[in-house]
Amino acid sequence: MEIVSVRFFVSFSLLSLTVAVPLTLADNVAAAEFPAPATVFVEGVFERSEGIAFNGEGRLFVSGNRALHEISPDGSVRKVVDLYSNLGLAPIGKRDILYADFGPTNIFRDGEKENKDGIVWRITPEGEKRVLAEGIADPNFILLRKDGSLLVSDDGVDDIYHVSSDGRVRLFTNRVKHPNGMVFSLDGRSLFVAQIFKQIHPIVPDNRIWRFDLDESGQPIGEPVVVAAPGEGGHDGLAMDERGRIYVAENGSGRVWRIDPATGDTELIAENVAGAASIAFGQGVFDRHSIYLTSTRFGTVWKVDVGVAGAPVQR
Repeated sequence: MEIVSVRFFVSFSLLSLTVAVPLTLADNVAAAEFPAPATVFVEGVFERSEGIAFNGEGRLFVSGNRALHEISPDGSVRKVVDLYSNLGLAPIGKRDILYADFGPTNIFRDGEKENKDGIVWRITPEGEKRVLAEGIADPNFILLRKDGSLLVSDDGVDDIYHVSSDGRVRLFTNRVKHPNGMVFSLDGRSLFVAQIFKQIHPIVPDNRIWRFDLDESGQPIGEPVVVAAPGEGGHDGLAMDERGRIYVAENGSGRVWRIDPATGDTELIAENVAGAASIAFGQGVFDRHSIYLTSTRFGTVWKVDVGVAGAPVQR
């Protein structure tokens, strides 16, 4: 049983800030009323799904049923390659996808014993895979940096790792307990992190979104601060729109929140999306003003019109 199944059982069930700008005609006015309806994009294919990302070609990929899949604009699904678990995805280069994988064991299923068999894979759309990094116990969320290195969260413990482009792993920070989703501010000077749990044995959800200020080399400065704490907790994936607002998948209660980090104001964007896991803004021929959302509970992939495009994604 991997983290996603654990969430199923426990579901109750830096320095500078970005200022929001007014709506423009380019925005989709139809999504002005929130919470917006979530329409089903894929259903009945996955038992559970978690990671979601568009590659550099604008093709949509999802981790589900312990495999990487591609989803076509018409909602049809093609399996790319089998893996150990369903976790975070990120694009890299023109075509490839990074895949966080617990490996054969994980702390949620196998307890507190020593575990360093997690893997970060680099996978082509044709299914060719190679190990990019090893030695992280249970890698979950992946965030690519401008220099080609990665940040990888391990929500079984309190660690976020830095992975160099040649696969060397070092601790980036352990200042947020059980970190999950991550996203950079538009100017790259802040890192936002979702804390998903207070503890894991037994699991107690947390609802805080933290901000690290970063220096010019991208290293954290001082202690993180809480930006907002919406909902009941179990916060999973994060994403950012082109105005610098953060979207939060609340896994426990099946909601999506939007946070203005300049003010801490929160808005309920969508509800009734059980097991909300990861978020990606549409790209390519997909709707750029909608978010696509996975589910660790039912494997559904939803589409929610939010009336604004996503921030540029580092590749």
